[in-house]
Amino acid sequence: MKGILADINIAGQFRDLVETFYSSEDWADIWDELGLAYFVFANIGLDQRSPDDLVWQTCQDNELILITGNRNKDGPTSLEATIRERLTPESLPVITVSNPKSLGLDAEYTARVGIKLLDYLLEIENYRGTGRLYVP
Repeated sequence: MKGILADINIAGQFRDLVETFYSSEDWADIWDELGLAYFVFANIGLDQRSPDDLVWQTCQDNELILITGNRNKDGPTSLEATIRERLTPESLPVITVSNPKSLGLDAEYTARVGIKLLDYLLEIENYRGTGRLYVP
């Protein structure tokens, strides 16, 4: 795994979470140890209107974990349909924030998301092929 792609619907909140990692003594060392690059759509040539299947495949091709808040299962190119159709044992999971609106606004919720996210990232090889993980 090379990095994390923040979905268009959660890019601002995720940037704030990464800043929280860097400002926390407890989390900064772990985040640095992971050595992950942080990407947004523009960094890797995706358009804001890119369909879910293209976003998922781009993440797989580039060894990126997709962090999202609302990709759904509506239609054949939806994220859920894509995962069900294309998932292999080597596929990186998608991490979905259960309540993205609370991220950054609710300190307790943000901490729970951060802890669970770091837990997943530290053990990411054990989660290949699982499809989707939720935080918190």
